[in-house]
Amino acid sequence: MSLRAWSSVAVTAAVVVVLGAAVRATGDPAVAPACSPPPAGDHWITVEDARAPVLLHVPPGAPARPRTLILVLPGAGMTGQSMADYTGYSKLADLRGFLVAYPTASGTTPFWNVSGTLPGKPDDVAYLRDVITTLTGPDGCADRVHVGVTGVSNGGGMSARLACDAADLLAAAAPVAGGYSTLPRCTPRRPLPILEIHGLRDEVVPYLGRAPDGAGAVGSFVGAWRRRDACRGPAKRSTPAPNVQEMRWTCAAGRVIVHDRVVDAEHGWPGEASLQPFSSTLRTWRFLSAFSDEMQR
Repeated sequence: MSLRAWSSVAVTAAVVVVLGAAVRATGDPAVAPACSPPPAGDHWITVEDARAPVLLHVPPGAPARPRTLILVLPGAGMTGQSMADYTGYSKLADLRGFLVAYPTASGTTPFWNVSGTLPGKPDDVAYLRDVITTLTGPDGCADRVHVGVTGVSNGGGMSARLACDAADLLAAAAPVAGGYSTLPRCTPRRPLPILEIHGLRDEVVPYLGRAPDGAGAVGSFVGAWRRRDACRGPAKRSTPAPNVQEMRWTCAAGRVIVHDRVVDAEHGWPGEASLQPFSSTLRTWRFLSAFSDEMQR
């Protein structure tokens, strides 16, 4: 099913199971409160009373250490549940043993405030920072040094925004089919590894940007992060799957910038819920899980 089809799904009420009050973990991780991981399965975590709860999927098994956390941000008109269904990320989480969280944007037609200037829309950067600190506390028991973010379309743009304004909480970011034209000036506290996936046939957020000046062009977005990450030399090019052209830049302090150009893909999440042959779910996970907060310090 296409992203546009998902975006037409009506927002429905969810049965909410609250696993305890949200705890904002602060200070030295060594003195953080003890944590008892939630049981396997889907849980709905309330972070802000006025917001839809966050869908947190916990894999089976007793973890030997705190688990990696991946935030997966839905596109416009989508809920956390529809994003889970669309990407199949929970299935992969069960196979690889990590936590995956699907926040929902505000509004009857959910839409992330990527620019920060939408009238009547809340501060989504502040909210998603709260989501991360909540889930790395007793409500989720996630490993705070292994947090990554990805998302599609409007959610891809929001994941790119978090790479700028929540870099202190993230190890890496991987926007997919993101809308970048309304991103504000990016001044991250530290540079991050970035993976960008985009279809060449995308007509919703065009690969070359919007006329007349190419606003939001993928090349400009990737180029800006290459400069932030002090990437030197030409890209290493490869073909990881049919109709996928990958460019990879080696950067300072072990960081990398990667761009996967999917030649035959329209707007959306290439591969959808399938984990093969080219799966945005598997590709973003492999990238995000390769980095830690400590590596970026």
